[in-house]
Amino acid sequence: MDSIGLPARYVDARGLIDVARIKADASIARVAAEATDLKKSGDELKGLCPFHPEDTASFFVNEGKQVFHCHGCAAGGDVIELHRRLHHVDFRQACLDLAGTAPVAPPVLENPVLVAMRRAESVRRAREIWQEATPIGWSLSETYLVNRGIGHAVPGSIRHSHVARWWDADGREGRREPAMIAALQDREGRVAGIQRTFLDCEGRKSTRGTPRLSLGRARGCAVRFGPVAETVMLAASVEDGLAVRLMFPGASVWAAVGDGNLPHVRFPAEVRSVIVCGDADAPGRAAAAAAMTAYAATGLAVEDLAPRAGKDFNEEWLLLHA
Repeated sequence: MDSIGLPARYVDARGLIDVARIKADASIARVAAEATDLKKSGDELKGLCPFHPEDTASFFVNEGKQVFHCHGCAAGGDVIELHRRLHHVDFRQACLDLAGTAPVAPPVLENPVLVAMRRAESVRRAREIWQEATPIGWSLSETYLVNRGIGHAVPGSIRHSHVARWWDADGREGRREPAMIAALQDREGRVAGIQRTFLDCEGRKSTRGTPRLSLGRARGCAVRFGPVAETVMLAASVEDGLAVRLMFPGASVWAAVGDGNLPHVRFPAEVRSVIVCGDADAPGRAAAAAAMTAYAATGLAVEDLAPRAGKDFNEEWLLLHA
């Protein structure tokens, strides 16, 4: 490919672009950080995908391998492909930009009307999947919950289905996989989104990419395992919520589907107090503290409840009742 305009160090012996050198010198983390906030996740970095609307981070960057991949929309590739897609340029221009021969333009902001339309479509699809899902009896979702010790009398806000991880802009969907489906209800009680926990053929969490993905609205919503009540016990995950429900029979327990949403659930006016049931590890304690501060600021009475054993309430339930 034409190498005119490139510094000499990025031109190989044949006079072509030295793609390998460009990829070795460019930081894929820096390029990704131009478009999304990244956080450490094991050996990788993760954030919200810049290529499709989502509430749960499914976009991963591996600096060691210099690659990115989104488990939600299946976008992926090397640093050149990432820059090309973010800035809407061709391969040659991406190489020129990464080689430092041209200023890097900020990512093109999308039309807010189109963004709103995609979000509305995401909610519509989530509701459609929820309506088509079935009770968990004799399903892999039941096996999954039974194996975690929380499969007794599971509420109707949990269902089972075979669903896709992603859809193209033209509606083409990815391969369908078995998944536990949790209904995310908004303040008014309407299903505004779902959380999909993908499972393998033996009822364990899938190892094919991110096992949990939200669809539709997640922020501000919660999975309800009990009715609207004066006091709600708010857990950080579906599994923790089901465990807390077994620990405190008769309590109204909801789940926020993630530490990130723990401080953001919007409660109906009938709720007067919230018992925040966060994990015992450092991120869980930080999320619980943020939730207590946020809810106290709205006039709710707040209380903190941490696991007495294990890192979360599902683990505590297993340890105390195994």
